[in-house]
Amino acid sequence: MHFAKKHNKKGFQKMQANNAKVMNACTKAIKAFVKPKEVKLKITPKVVNYKLTRLAYIAHPKLGKHICDCIANCCRSCQPKAQAPAKAQSPASDPAKAQAPVSAPARSQSSASAPV
Repeated sequence: MHFAKKHNKKGFQKMQANNAKVMNACTKAIKAFVKPKEVKLKITPKVVNYKLTRLAYIAHPKLGKHICDCIANCCRSCQPKAQAPAKAQSPASDPAKAQAPVSAPARSQSSASAPV
């Protein structure tokens, strides 16, 4: 059992090394393609170079780590907000509903005393 675990671990380490090499090459290609200084504050789907701004975020040394959060927040903030429909009448304008609540009748002194 130990032999199999040991060799699987080596394979896993090789796979991790390959992934790191690929990611490094990918970031170098992105940095060569897009300058990190061109990061835009607002990302909207209407922008023609939407994918380029995403790549700029990835290539940025500090913002690249938080790209998912930044893009999700920007997309959420750019969506149109749904407005509630206006009500026909306000409750104060209707005189029948605007009456003061009726209070309970007060107890008489004889019924309020304790039984003997």
